Amino acid sequence: LVLHLLFCQIVNDCLHKQTPRINREERNEMMQLLERFGVTAANYQSDKHKASTKRAVLDMARHWLTYFARIFPITGGNHYPDVQMLAVSHLGIRLARQEGTHLRVIHTISLEEIADTMVSKGGGSIQLVLSSGERFPLYTPRARQLDAMLGAFTREAIGAANTTINRELHQARHEERTRPADHKGWQPDVRLITPARESPQHHSQPVVADDGKHSLLQFAMHHFRQSPEKFEMLKTPDGNISGSLKVVQGHKKGGDWTWKEQVDLVKYSPSPISESLLKLDPELNQLAVECFECAMRYMGDLPTTPDLTEVKCVYTILMHCHKHEPLRDEVYSQLMKQTTSNKSESCQRGWRLLSIVAAYFTCSDTLRPFLLKYLETAAYDKRRAFHGTANVCLSNLRKTLRYGGRKNVPSVEEVTAVSAGRNSKRQLYRLPGGSETVINTKSTTVVQDVIQEMCALINVHDPLEMEEFSLYCIVEGDAFTMPLAREEYILDVTTELHKNQQVFYLIFCRSVWHFPLRLDCQLYVQVLFNQIAPDYLEGLLLVLPGEQLPQDVIYEVARLAALLHRAADMTHAPAMKETKFLLPKPALTQRDIKPAQWVQLVQSNWPAVQPLHSIQAKAQLLELLSKWPLFGSSFFAVKRGGDQQILALNRNGV
Repeated sequence: LVLHLLFCQIVNDCLHKQTPRINREERNEMMQLLERFGVTAANYQSDKHKASTKRAVLDMARHWLTYFARIFPITGGNHYPDVQMLAVSHLGIRLARQEGTHLRVIHTISLEEIADTMVSKGGGSIQLVLSSGERFPLYTPRARQLDAMLGAFTREAIGAANTTINRELHQARHEERTRPADHKGWQPDVRLITPARESPQHHSQPVVADDGKHSLLQFAMHHFRQSPEKFEMLKTPDGNISGSLKVVQGHKKGGDWTWKEQVDLVKYSPSPISESLLKLDPELNQLAVECFECAMRYMGDLPTTPDLTEVKCVYTILMHCHKHEPLRDEVYSQLMKQTTSNKSESCQRGWRLLSIVAAYFTCSDTLRPFLLKYLETAAYDKRRAFHGTANVCLSNLRKTLRYGGRKNVPSVEEVTAVSAGRNSKRQLYRLPGGSETVINTKSTTVVQDVIQEMCALINVHDPLEMEEFSLYCIVEGDAFTMPLAREEYILDVTTELHKNQQVFYLIFCRSVWHFPLRLDCQLYVQVLFNQIAPDYLEGLLLVLPGEQLPQDVIYEVARLAALLHRAADMTHAPAMKETKFLLPKPALTQRDIKPAQWVQLVQSNWPAVQPLHSIQAKAQLLELLSKWPLFGSSFFAVKRGGDQQILALNRNGV
């Protein structure tokens, strides 16, 4: 009875109801399945359909992205500004937003990735902690219910994984020769150069259940160009393919043919293909064949030529995928095929190429679960020769799925570096005041990554407090600047500027001031001092009722001047010439206070300030200014009634 009711619900939702839980691709695939089994709107509630038919329909629906899921309304903050809903089910977590009549999944997190969850005291947010160490804060009034449901699903997933043995052992243990270690600031990733060896230490590692679902063979059955009818012979009653490649390869049906030709579609081929693996338009079909040949040349299965070097081959694949989105699934399918049962020396290069593609491009929602399963199976099995590179592929793909992939074509310099396994570049980032720091920036590095790393330097670890910091790109000659979007790829920004031969600086600073000052880290004090001091000296923090400085503010300005002098590591009392550079501009125009009086006021504060260390002077200055009403403001030049005015925006308002 339960099977029948679920069958009727699914069919009714597909035939009659426009539910946002079913996207267009899922609906079309189900309609084809229903047509094959003769299920119509007139007969689906009758008892004429076999249990195997109902199970096949149910099994297809179980793998839909959001159908059998509990959906919670959420906001993703700066991590996922477009996210509106979270769907949780036995398949994992889907972060989604409403697009037209259906939900579009933006990011997927498997249950095996979740190491811990933490609910805020008020119950208004939940933080997901992944096994990779990444933390994702999500905001929802139903955080406690979500936490309880995640706990139940995670415990169930761990129980299922621990009772499963992964039986696929396609091994190809050949070592790639080491390439030069540094080139134009690009650093190598050792996981891309040598196959991983088993470590004597045993760390807990996620386990991929060998449940027969989302295999490459299953994807090929539904989507490869070659006749899918032949695969019907291996289908179980519920519509799945059973058995590993080895079992399938030995399977015979009658005496006319074997399954070898079908298995070869999803196994390594030492020869070029004559047509695309997926069903593509004629123009794209030719480009798919070209991509396969480029992959073979890069892997060493075909010789390179002066016109088709390794770099040129990688660049060709990336250019085609950038220009033609349908080719991305095709290239992913080709590389999965070329790294399956590949016992030649080219396997390592195939995995490296897969890691490159995964760093730049997403795949379709249809391919996503199959590609993730393929990479997870290889990455989490330490017995496999290239599980280290597979881990890089998996990490790159997850990052790409989360942020949408690179928007611009990479530079030749970048492609040259990543082709040789050098996947990170030493990029300079500036702090307020002009000091610089170097962060190894990968093809997959986004602004959010840099902000997190810079925040760690100044001892800021709270994800909410991190949201108050931004990365700006200052371009010489541009009058205005805006903070870079957190999901923007760093190398997308810098490549375009280098291409236009523009001089630019990437500067990290605080843009919102809700959290109170913390003076427990010298670099934190230094960064905020260097950011605040110019605004203060410009006079932006001063409020002048009637264009006059109140008496209490005059005394504070004098003390601040003494602190500024000591902050500059000066050991003598400020003289007349020095004092005018220690006062905010509006103070210099006050008619009631003569320059000599300012010097006297500042010097009267000097005995109390002189014993301080320069960093202590900076901290005291910040403490004093933090009590001013305009402290922590963002300033904007505006016109009001024809007059030029300054608009200050902070946590107290406008």
